[in-house]
Amino acid sequence: MKWLYFGFLILFTVVVQANEVESLNAKQLEQQVQVINELQNVILMKDSKVADVDALFAHFTDNFEYIHEVYGGTYTKEHLYNNYVKFLKAGRYQNTSPRYKITNMIVGHDAVSVEREQVYEGQIEKHLTVFEFKHNKVAKIIEYWK
Repeated sequence: MKWLYFGFLILFTVVVQANEVESLNAKQLEQQVQVINELQNVILMKDSKVADVDALFAHFTDNFEYIHEVYGGTYTKEHLYNNYVKFLKAGRYQNTSPRYKITNMIVGHDAVSVEREQVYEGQIEKHLTVFEFKHNKVAKIIEYWK
């Protein structure tokens, strides 16, 4: 009986430690959002490559979702990837300076609410985006702007 109890205790300790490893701390979450923002900006630049799209998508989980109700609803990782590549090959990405600048972040458990700015037709627009993380990768991006 003592061995059974000891085995259960070890198993419980391993499970608890594994769950703790899955979550990033606040600083790590902010750093991940900065990396994603930079990679998104790189893709939108003139002369970007498919390798830039691949670099961004390496930070997403296999079941990643992108949600933007104003612009089409929910996109799977594959659908969003294919759109990026299609627009890239069509020459739609011609920026000469980064599109997004992060102005504020609020970190929660495995999620970051991000305020980003972009200049559009000479005006500053603010965008709200939420990044959700799972296993140290982005599992979902939800956009809340028009």
